[in-house]
Amino acid sequence: MKAWMAILTDDLGTMVRSWIIWIWFAVTAVAGVLAVVISTAFTDPTSFILAWGMALYLALGSFVVIIVTATAASSELAYLGDALISRSLTPIQYVLAKLASRLFTILTLFLVVVVPVAVALFIQLDDNDLTTKGIILGTSYVSLLLGLLCFFGVTLSTIVSNGLVAMALAMMTWYLGVGGYALTQARSFSPEGVLGQLPPILRGSFVMVDNWPIVGGMVGLMVLMALLSILIFSKQDI
Repeated sequence: MKAWMAILTDDLGTMVRSWIIWIWFAVTAVAGVLAVVISTAFTDPTSFILAWGMALYLALGSFVVIIVTATAASSELAYLGDALISRSLTPIQYVLAKLASRLFTILTLFLVVVVPVAVALFIQLDDNDLTTKGIILGTSYVSLLLGLLCFFGVTLSTIVSNGLVAMALAMMTWYLGVGGYALTQARSFSPEGVLGQLPPILRGSFVMVDNWPIVGGMVGLMVLMALLSILIFSKQDI
């Protein structure tokens, strides 16, 4: 447990000191303020504005997530072997600490910006069509997708020792997969239609029982990736 906490604390410190993290936070914070200002100046419903904001965050933020996660383990392989050989650290402890640290960082960056923006849009008297349950489910979906990408990136970092190759593979796989899924979910070629089911979800137009299999499927994939990364990392000759 002490080894796991040591790796977790050290990695969280690395994330706090990362200039990529702070630049992305600054950019998204400014974008969030602009989204609220725009919502007061135009007559577009708040569900449309928040849905576009979440979609853009996922599209652009995925690039940041991949950079942060695809090099999580590969950047430390040069000196990690001694700790594993001496048994002061196990592969399970190391991988789980990396997953926890990167996931916490990514979700904190997302929620600390999106939640205040969603609340600001929700309390507007004009053109507000958001619902509390819609905001919770919509935010949960994007959080799960970011978490899934986080686990995918860390898993690749345990498989591919070259960080640049891991990032390239993650970007190609993720953007092709998400792009293909978005095209299949698009209802029309209108601005709102491209967003698929996200605006209706934010408006509360859903039956929760229909969403549990999707939520469970994403959580299951994250667990499988965690197990896969631990298995592969424990078998590597570091």
